[in-house]
Amino acid sequence: MLKLSIDAMSGDLGSQIVVEACESFVKSHNDVELYVTGKKEELESLEKYSQIHIVDARDIVPMDAGIMSVRRKKDSSMVKAVTLANDGVVDGVVSCGSTGAFYTSAMLFLKRIEGVEKSCLMAELPTYNRKGVCMLDVGANAENTSQQLLDFAIMGHTYASSIKKISSPKVALLNIGTESKKGDLVHQETYQLLENDERINFVGNIEGRDILLGDVDVIVTDGLSGNIALKTCEGTASLVMKMVKEGMMASLKGKIGALLAKKDLYALKDQFDYKSVGGALMVGFEKAVVKAHGASDAKAFENAMNLAYQMVKMDVVNQMKEGLL
Repeated sequence: MLKLSIDAMSGDLGSQIVVEACESFVKSHNDVELYVTGKKEELESLEKYSQIHIVDARDIVPMDAGIMSVRRKKDSSMVKAVTLANDGVVDGVVSCGSTGAFYTSAMLFLKRIEGVEKSCLMAELPTYNRKGVCMLDVGANAENTSQQLLDFAIMGHTYASSIKKISSPKVALLNIGTESKKGDLVHQETYQLLENDERINFVGNIEGRDILLGDVDVIVTDGLSGNIALKTCEGTASLVMKMVKEGMMASLKGKIGALLAKKDLYALKDQFDYKSVGGALMVGFEKAVVKAHGASDAKAFENAMNLAYQMVKMDVVNQMKEGLL
């Protein structure tokens, strides 16, 4: 049986959406045990499922928690979920709490893969060709060395190969131009490392304007640039949809057109809906660690659980270890 720990208390919408997600998840997965951490009285409806174990946790890690705050929150649902993984009770962890607090918890209470200098945050972005693209780091580190970026590339390559079943995934480096000498010294050094590494299919630099086209499968970047790029893409997609809606509602012809195109418009909205992915991966740790969106509803949280499930089932962590040798 695969085992996952689930932080039920740290998200913006409370424990109820996690309860709903867990109920739906166990109904479709008979090979998983869940260890759900949180206030027992809020999780009572899960007691009827033999696959679910409730771990009482009376505290909650706040969204603005720093390192010392996380250390002191030993009885929080987030820290208890991570500790279960560190103690070998479970194979993976899912939380929709603060990214900073969750990453800090993982750094404090989980082992990193041997040889990995820094773990990172990997997100899958929707693309024009519907294939999606994995981008890492998207915010765990403010800056990175060229060797760390090479590690990210290998871990991203392994994920795209194992989970997305892409043969020889195309790996690109986010930069300010496509030429090999573009960017600062770190990016130029990274370009050379990636180009000369036979473990990956490096296709060169990629500019920000091409991220969502889907021409590559993995984009490697430092955490600062990656976070800015990710939020720019999310904000642009949201703004475009808002402008389309307002434009169509501004006139009678537009409203008629919107009615006729309703199915296509919803399909476009769904194509760029974060809920279909569920969350981001914190890669570089000995366990599968999935950060669900803070405002996840039950559907989005269940998708995050599915992502952790697939990571464990496909043994992606051990494949990353082998790839980094």
